[in-house]
Amino acid sequence: MSGDIDPVLKHSRREAIIIGVAWLISTTYCCAYCYWAGYIREGRPLGVQDVKPIWGMPSWVFWGIMVPWLLCSLFTFWFAGFYMVDDDLGTDHTGELESDIREGGLH
Repeated sequence: MSGDIDPVLKHSRREAIIIGVAWLISTTYCCAYCYWAGYIREGRPLGVQDVKPIWGMPSWVFWGIMVPWLLCSLFTFWFAGFYMVDDDLGTDHTGELESDIREGGLH
């Protein structure tokens, strides 16, 4: 069964699943960490002593937004540059299509 699947489709599915999982993990982490560390909620009042700045921003912004975004950028660079497969899409039919379009437009 898997021998019948086009390799382009197989690779694109695999890459889409990896990207989707990476997105889900990073989004879940960012939202959960920022909620847990940065929002006032019942039983957890936040004050000035909770800010603890790192490079001029609150620590929850640094660990909940900046670090995950940096890691996602590194992942994107690695994934797009070294992991994704450059599949052969077959013969380029651009010239034929353009001539068909021109002929169809003259009628």
